[in-house]
Amino acid sequence: MKRRNQTEKKPLYNTWQNVCYIVQGAWEADRKVFAYCAIFTVLSGAIPLINLLFPRYILQELMYGDQVERLLGLLLGYFMIGALLGSGKSYLNQAYFPRMVTIRFKFMRMLQMKCMTTDYKNTEDPQFLNDKETASRCLDNNQNGIEGILHKLFFLGGNLLAVGSFITIIARLNIYVMLYMLANVSITYYFVYRARKYEHDRKDEISENDRRSEYIYNLMYDFSYGKELRLYGLTGWIAGLFKDYKNKRLMIHKKIRRKYFKAGLVDVVLLILREGIIYAYLIYEVIQGRMTIPDLTMYFAAIAGFADWFNRMIGDLAHIRAQNLEVCDFRQFIEKPEEVEKEGVPLPEGPYEIEFRNVSFHYPNSEQYIYRNLNLKIPAGQKLAIVGHNGAGKTTFVKLLCGLYKVSEGEILLNGININRFDREEYRKLLSAVFQEVKILAFSAAENVAILEKEDIDQERLTKALEQAGIAQKINSLHKGVDTSLLKFLDEEGVELSGGEKQMITIARALYKDAAIMVLDEPTAALDALAEYKTYQNFNQMVKNKTAIYISHRLASTIFCDMIAMFEHGELVEYGSHEELLARKGKYYDMFETQAKYYRDEEEAIA
Repeated sequence: MKRRNQTEKKPLYNTWQNVCYIVQGAWEADRKVFAYCAIFTVLSGAIPLINLLFPRYILQELMYGDQVERLLGLLLGYFMIGALLGSGKSYLNQAYFPRMVTIRFKFMRMLQMKCMTTDYKNTEDPQFLNDKETASRCLDNNQNGIEGILHKLFFLGGNLLAVGSFITIIARLNIYVMLYMLANVSITYYFVYRARKYEHDRKDEISENDRRSEYIYNLMYDFSYGKELRLYGLTGWIAGLFKDYKNKRLMIHKKIRRKYFKAGLVDVVLLILREGIIYAYLIYEVIQGRMTIPDLTMYFAAIAGFADWFNRMIGDLAHIRAQNLEVCDFRQFIEKPEEVEKEGVPLPEGPYEIEFRNVSFHYPNSEQYIYRNLNLKIPAGQKLAIVGHNGAGKTTFVKLLCGLYKVSEGEILLNGININRFDREEYRKLLSAVFQEVKILAFSAAENVAILEKEDIDQERLTKALEQAGIAQKINSLHKGVDTSLLKFLDEEGVELSGGEKQMITIARALYKDAAIMVLDEPTAALDALAEYKTYQNFNQMVKNKTAIYISHRLASTIFCDMIAMFEHGELVEYGSHEELLARKGKYYDMFETQAKYYRDEEEAIA
């Protein structure tokens, strides 16, 4: 019932509003296409009129005339004008097409920017992801959505002129014939539109299904899951899931095609009735002597042409009206409200103190609190380790600190100022963060570290960051050094790094940024104990007087830090220095003792 109510919801914009929206976007993207459209309209409207009148006059000259020169002139004029108009129309028909694609790319960039700049919380919201999938269908191909409407609009003016010519001629014959034909094709339009609307009404179901099947599809082709697929025998299960999703999509498609079949069947029945009744009337008029043979041929051609052109125009209008629903989906997604940022106050001078004051937080669409009344102060220049078992709330702490989510209650302060008062982009410039999930780009190693184009990279700074991250030797050994592409998506000579090496690249990325506050969320999970120890040593030297936060469930970082905060189920259960917490013999002590065989030697080495 819920899905039905959603599908029957009135569109936010009507067809006219969306057509104006698309035309305005096209005008901004490429004004020359409008000149093409104007010329194409004139040619399209002139061609059927010439094909109606010239044959009538030629036939009349053959039957009743006696001037050969006049007949030859009509024939020559007919072929020359037809060839000229036809070639012009054919040229414009080909020339405008790439411009339509360019206009679609303009709207595609709008969708891309929305996805890249939307509030981070939306990227983890399933409904938002479904809406994005639905909106993207408006830009999937040349025939549907925004570009599909543009194509139909391009032809619409010529169709209107042509149909107007046919109506003028047929109305001279009998106004009732004209009205009958209009009623006939209007019924066809109704059934075609209903079929297309039914297709759109299944959009939510299609989007959900397609999003899931696309994930499974990509999973089957992602070699990084190769070991799990083979060792755990997942291939049959994964392939079965993909088959189920595709079968469900096929069933939806079949139901949609049945609607179109019914519309086509109605069109065929009406066509037989229309042609039979009208042609019988024309023949009767000739028999009664009220119509000449040349006029008969013209009316035959006019009626056949009208039916063809009017059906084509009606089909185009039905397509525009149906695609209007797709454009509504696109616009509603693009126009989803974002949190409006007020003009931010200037950032304070460093060094920076951070305070979580009475912070409570739960994720959107969830009533389960991660934190309740969390209080924690991180003095300027302090190196703080946040530890705890999985699910303790450590990663959520990073998301809140980085401003990816806003707290539900309380506030986060930077030098005593609520971080929500700062410009979001300016605030994030203060943070160098390394997250659990390693994200490598299919660009060069240098571009992956600096996140800049090659010509803008500070080579000395790059070299230092790679060395401090412990990855310089590996990168320098590659066939193009720092200019070697990582991954093979864009460069067949690209290299695939190991999991640990990828983490080192992201650590080098944070070091290159050299921000005032360093945040490392499980940055060494894929490193061995020795590499982890060296990495933290380098970080310890790098951060110096900066505020630094290390988050881990492995305790190699704690022996470098000034203070340690232990979280459990979203609560701060212990706080103190490494020595103080060991002396208390509480939860931190138990956790450290469990890992002691890995870290005692390192602690002794430091001492």
